[in-house]
Amino acid sequence: MPDKSAYTAENIAISVLGGLAAAVMFAVVARGGVSGLMLAHLAPLPIMIIALGYGLRHGASAALLATAILSIYPHPVVGMIYSMMVAAPAWLASFVASGAPRGKRNLIASDYPGWGATAPAAFIALIVSLWLIVASLSFGSLDEALNPVRARAFLILDEMIKNNKSLEGKFDPVALSGSVAMAIPAFVAGYTVMIHIVNLWIAGRLSQVSGLMTSPWPDIAEGFRAPKPIGGIFLSGLALSIFSGPSAAIGFVLVSTMGLVLSLQGLAVAHARLRARPNGMIILAVVYFLVGLLGWPLVPFIFIGLADLVFDFRRRPPTGAASPRDSATPKAD
Repeated sequence: MPDKSAYTAENIAISVLGGLAAAVMFAVVARGGVSGLMLAHLAPLPIMIIALGYGLRHGASAALLATAILSIYPHPVVGMIYSMMVAAPAWLASFVASGAPRGKRNLIASDYPGWGATAPAAFIALIVSLWLIVASLSFGSLDEALNPVRARAFLILDEMIKNNKSLEGKFDPVALSGSVAMAIPAFVAGYTVMIHIVNLWIAGRLSQVSGLMTSPWPDIAEGFRAPKPIGGIFLSGLALSIFSGPSAAIGFVLVSTMGLVLSLQGLAVAHARLRARPNGMIILAVVYFLVGLLGWPLVPFIFIGLADLVFDFRRRPPTGAASPRDSATPKAD
């Protein structure tokens, strides 16, 4: 959809109020607690709604205002974290999902869902990887930088092992806490990417329902195609993860973020291939239920998505030919 940023008093007021809402929401998140944990899942939503519904420039204004407020109160570090992990990837996801408009043309002409998921994933992977490098250089080693996390993990694991006699002697809380600390950056990165993708879908639906979306809703099952380099980045992450130190931590970050994008592409393949078949929706419902309940059933879909980058299981119609979906849609006179 084109960037329809119109500088009217109403739209400017909406961007200001959106920035205030985003800042207040993240301030509650920074305080912690159950309410903060719940609101953390909706932190990117105000910026995405404004960017998709009222224009990318207004979304950027709201993101900058929220960052400025949080940098003044509660702390500049909070503002920096918000800008890098929430504001920038939220606006970037909206920009790319809108086709990356520049001037009177779009830089992206197709596969908007895939690009919309890939953009925040790549940005967050880059930011977390840079943090790992800077932390390693600042503290002398990554182990020193992650010591607070390891200490907290050790206390929790040690208490769990002591309370469960069957676990005593089977697990070393020192070694296990080190592994947990090494995996925390990758978990944070992957979970943050998932939050951005879910909020992008919610913001798009809200824009559509409110009549602010000027383009038709994309067929996600057919249009979720990540850029092919994502596969190479994912495999590079797997290769880095066999080493130690910052290399392994960065590898885990790449695997978690790019793997999430690939898993969504794998689910899109399954959805496109099964939805028209008898009992296909029942199979999909079972798949989504297991993924939501257990999590690990998502792993096979990573490799389905990776294979789809090469073999294209959802082959496009030839150029100029109408797809079955298009031919079934009546044309307006």
